[in-house]
Amino acid sequence: MLPFEDETSLSMLFHLNSEPWLNTDLDAVYEVEYKEFSTALSELALPEPPKTVLTRLGRERASCRAFAMKRLPLSYLSAILWGSYGISRTDRTLLSGSLALLRPVPSAGALFPLEIYVLTQRVEGLSNGLHHYNVRHHSLETLEEGAVFQRFEPALYMFDAVRNANAILFLSAVFERNQKKYGPRGYRYILLEAGHIAQNVCLLSAESSLGSLCMGGYADRELNCLLGLQPRKEGVVYCVAIGWPASLGSKDSTRNA
Repeated sequence: MLPFEDETSLSMLFHLNSEPWLNTDLDAVYEVEYKEFSTALSELALPEPPKTVLTRLGRERASCRAFAMKRLPLSYLSAILWGSYGISRTDRTLLSGSLALLRPVPSAGALFPLEIYVLTQRVEGLSNGLHHYNVRHHSLETLEEGAVFQRFEPALYMFDAVRNANAILFLSAVFERNQKKYGPRGYRYILLEAGHIAQNVCLLSAESSLGSLCMGGYADRELNCLLGLQPRKEGVVYCVAIGWPASLGSKDSTRNA
């Protein structure tokens, strides 16, 4: 039994032991499951959802597994970064008078434990390479230039699907930011927040007719090393590739894919 005062050991144990399970039976067919209650007291059919911008983007969001070798305007990447995790407003009432830099996603305690690293190729006005999104300045800090994209192939299990993407966003958690306040449960909040960001990325991509692919399969240690992250203090928890779809058919017809 871990002592109550130990804020991180349990979650870190889970994090380190939940690295990808390399399923050798990937072609197996699994039935989609859902619940229905035959014992329900009644069932009410709901009205047709209204046709809004958001519902349209929800329909258009789909996993893209083939990207075109086409240049991406920098303004598109800028809009996706700002709209997914940029500073949307500030507030001095949340953190005992300290200035809270709020984002477009909910964050436990307004602590915002995630950082975004961006791997790019064929983005207009931006060098190919690895960058860090500086949220305070809404800027990209270039960490490495050149043909860096291919170096990430061994670390990404779906690299064949994203080798022509314009950018891959790596959502990396600085664990202590949340866990110094919330202890082991803070790890759960980190994962929830990453999901909010990824959905924003997907919807904003759909708005610009871009494809996106969320990826949870990667070799943690190799990927964290490529990004220069500090072991046991920070680590990637989600990846999203974005770019031009190779064709309309490259977007899955199953909308929850």
